[in-house]
Amino acid sequence: MTRLFDSILYIPFLNLLVFLYNTVAFHDFGLAIILLTLVIRLVLSPLSIKTFKSQKILSELQPKIKEIQEKFKSDPQKQTQQIMETYKQYNANPFSGCLPLLIQLPILIALYRVSLAGFEENSLSVLYSFVKSPEFLNQTSLGFIDLTKRSVFLSAFAGISQFLQTKLSLNSQKNPTLQKNPKTNPLASMNQQMLYFLPIITIIISMSFPAGLPLYWIATTLFSIVEQLYISRIKVEVYGDTNRKPDFSDR
Repeated sequence: MTRLFDSILYIPFLNLLVFLYNTVAFHDFGLAIILLTLVIRLVLSPLSIKTFKSQKILSELQPKIKEIQEKFKSDPQKQTQQIMETYKQYNANPFSGCLPLLIQLPILIALYRVSLAGFEENSLSVLYSFVKSPEFLNQTSLGFIDLTKRSVFLSAFAGISQFLQTKLSLNSQKNPTLQKNPKTNPLASMNQQMLYFLPIITIIISMSFPAGLPLYWIATTLFSIVEQLYISRIKVEVYGDTNRKPDFSDR
């Protein structure tokens, strides 16, 4: 499984990183990491948009689902049946967002590994024949970042950008109906904890590795923020007969 992962994702990404370093990144390893991250995230954008649309439709249907759960709380079988009929009526699939996420996860893991690997001797041994091995590695990125050392500045910046991205993501998923009593809503409480927990974890992890990791983290998080701002402007229609309420009567 590890060999398959390396052959399909890690090795191609590493070769692309070296290619970018040799060409458009001006022999700047940090800039090569940023460019590689942006290229891969652009390729993944259609999947991200699809995931967002699915989540938006499901969010719009939450009041209806909650109504069903209250009406049939003593009959789980009937409750499940009515919920599935509601999803069918509005052409919504509660699992439609899972596949894009499952596809993106191993890609992001591969990007993470590449950002840590750098141009070590072992990593350069897997270069394709048409990718030239760099004669030297410029360990100073953007003129002032030493990629071989930990960076408090980049770690803090990574944490701040993670906070902004998480807050933006939570704001885009808010449903007024479900947010009336946030103190009694376990999901809202968990989201509030994640808003601060994720940035702290980001800083701790970033401080444990050389500057290449937080640089990758910043690049992917800032891209996520821009992507989130863009897709939040996309209008998502909930298909089906929205003027007709689902029939919750016993049949």
